[in-house]
Amino acid sequence: MSKLRELEDEDESEGLLSSPPDSVSLASDRYDKEDEAPSDGNQFPPIAAQDLQFVLKAGYLEKRRKDHSFLGFEWQKRWCALSRTVFYYYGSDKDKQQKGEFALEGYTVRMNNTLRKDAKKDCCFEISAPDKRIYQFTAATTKEAEEWVQQVKFIIQDLESSIIPEEEVEEEYDDVGQVSTEPIDDEGIYEELPEEEERAPAKTEAPRKLSQENVTSVSEDKNTDYANFYQGLWDCTGDVPDELSFKRGDIIYILSKEYNRFGWWVGEMKGTIGLVPKAYIMEMYDI
Repeated sequence: MSKLRELEDEDESEGLLSSPPDSVSLASDRYDKEDEAPSDGNQFPPIAAQDLQFVLKAGYLEKRRKDHSFLGFEWQKRWCALSRTVFYYYGSDKDKQQKGEFALEGYTVRMNNTLRKDAKKDCCFEISAPDKRIYQFTAATTKEAEEWVQQVKFIIQDLESSIIPEEEVEEEYDDVGQVSTEPIDDEGIYEELPEEEERAPAKTEAPRKLSQENVTSVSEDKNTDYANFYQGLWDCTGDVPDELSFKRGDIIYILSKEYNRFGWWVGEMKGTIGLVPKAYIMEMYDI
């Protein structure tokens, strides 16, 4: 124990000699001794724990030292916080500046029960990324560790969803160059609506004579034959007695389609039977 105390005293004396007294506390507070600058080269400005904004989760965790030796503890208690897309860690929640931090972009997170061999082995998780430092933590309980993993994963997924692949960006701008510069006809903008009576299709010539043979045989199943119920698309006035006159929205039951090749069907409306131009009606039920 005396040898260990001598080594610690030497470290303290060297730290005091290497920097002015007024900056010693700032240097020790800014970084843990085992830590280094962020692996991605992006160093965030100092910020007090109480000044963090948009904190998704915060609390005490045990953080594994980067370079643990027999002279120090392997795990250190740290107050950690997820602020926006950055993982901060402090000595306590009262610290004026962080001991370290790292941006979560590019990282993945997972539970890891191989980091410890004691009772807390199922309470560990790690945050890692290719070519970057691995950060390992222990929570007080397994449930708490899973909550940390869930929150970190949420931030990472949100970052990934906001990144648009370069190929998609190129395709999007390629389409812009194909826009036509021709003047737009105002009339072409609007859809032709059925109620515009003047745009109703021209009626073809009706068959000379209306056959009654198929009419009576079909009408017997009228109550259940929903497929043959139609409604008027436009107003139609019969030119000859055999043609059925109806208005837009009137319900017509189709009795026969024997004149389909001429563009006419045989329909019944309110007890009156006559020829109906099929272009003037539409199915009433979507079967």
